[in-house]
Amino acid sequence: MIDMIMLKLTEVIIYFVIGLLALMLGRKFFDGITAYDLTHETSENDNPAVSCAESGFFVGLAIIIHASVAGEVNYEMFPFVDIETPSIWSIIGAELITTLFYFIIGLLCLGFGRKGLYKIIPYDMDKEILVDRNVGVGVLEAAFYISAAIIIHGILS
Repeated sequence: MIDMIMLKLTEVIIYFVIGLLALMLGRKFFDGITAYDLTHETSENDNPAVSCAESGFFVGLAIIIHASVAGEVNYEMFPFVDIETPSIWSIIGAELITTLFYFIIGLLCLGFGRKGLYKIIPYDMDKEILVDRNVGVGVLEAAFYISAAIIIHGILS
């Protein structure tokens, strides 16, 4: 009983750390695909429109991380997993590799989706967010990330 609790606790800690790392990597990715410096805009310029867009990206990313952790894993794809008597560590390894793969796919989808959104909107969203500090446009971008992430979650689950 204690062994099972310790194993679950270890698994929770591993996935928690992986989730935090994924959020940090996601922020770096988001900073890279925007036309502005997120840290400068949120901390020094107190730009609420940028904060709204970034918040939506984080929520969307969390939805994708959830899908990647909860998604199905085909253990037969991994040669290090003995299907007859798999060890818990080989199962966790296969799940972490699958999680990483789904996370990268989801992150790329959000990035390409952002490019698509900016193409179909009839005004310059970067100008609205960065210069005009238009919170409504920041919320629109945030809603897009959350909506896209829910769709990606449905595909991955």
